[in-house]
Amino acid sequence: MRAPKKYGAVIRELRCLPEQTSPDFPQAIRAAIERLPEPEETLREILELSRLEPSTRFCALYGLLLRIRREERHTDYEQTVARYAKQFSREPYFVTFLAIIERNRGDVASLRKAVEYSRRATVDMPNVAGVVHQLAAFMAEYLERRSTPPTKNEIAEAEQCADKAIISSNGQVAHYHETKARILALRRDFDSARVSLTRAIELEPRDGRDHHRRLTQYHTTRIRIDLLEQQARWDEMQESGRRELAEFKNQQLQLMGLLAAVVALIAAGGSIASQSKPADGVALIQVMAGSVVIVFSAFSLMTARSLWRVLVSFLAGVALIVIPHLIGR
Repeated sequence: MRAPKKYGAVIRELRCLPEQTSPDFPQAIRAAIERLPEPEETLREILELSRLEPSTRFCALYGLLLRIRREERHTDYEQTVARYAKQFSREPYFVTFLAIIERNRGDVASLRKAVEYSRRATVDMPNVAGVVHQLAAFMAEYLERRSTPPTKNEIAEAEQCADKAIISSNGQVAHYHETKARILALRRDFDSARVSLTRAIELEPRDGRDHHRRLTQYHTTRIRIDLLEQQARWDEMQESGRRELAEFKNQQLQLMGLLAAVVALIAAGGSIASQSKPADGVALIQVMAGSVVIVFSAFSLMTARSLWRVLVSFLAGVALIVIPHLIGR
């Protein structure tokens, strides 16, 4: 057949790729696809060569889907996966294709399914950095989009996956650091997030086909980090305002209770003073006045900025109470 001869060199290269479960497979097939002048046409024709071994045809499918995803042709991606599902559904990477389909739909429920598919893939290929990173990236996106705030355990799981992918790739894959930056932003560690993002920008290959697309993505992430930091500041200010308002309400309630007690004290003291001798009534009124001043001085300790004023008021109240007794003696 003419087709095998035409694509003989490509087929031989696909056959020489590492095993799918090898940590080197994702980067090796990406490098092979990068060298093709017309990758999509070539890979589609290789896929239709039914006489080829399934492993080689699956590598062609992987490369084709990689190309389609890079161009964000989501419908074409889903249709291609569905077309070859019966032939390749048992391949280890096939579940990652299903995760990408769910992620491409964009809604939160689909993102949750994408995370579950990615978890299944990490069980089968726990040492493949690309698979582990996919789980970290989809978790980050799901936690960003979800209405409820992420829990500490969810952030820890995503960060652990990102760190594992970075370590497995010797820290040389740029967009792994960008995913780590997004997770750090969710944890509100914004300074560390910017450091990781700067590392991603520095590592991004200048001669790669994805260079400009990746840079756009990184700058979008930088804006997201800035927005999350601003939102965190607003949340902190709002929470501080709530606390101050709650404290003010409590103080007002305490003041109202204090005023009620003072009114009752004055009423009772006035009633007693009216039935006493004038001198005794004046002394009683002075004692009540001193007691009121002391009570208000003690209450003002909660809010007063000048302790000297409180102290002066307190001493004045004590004097009003003590002087009648001294004069009486």
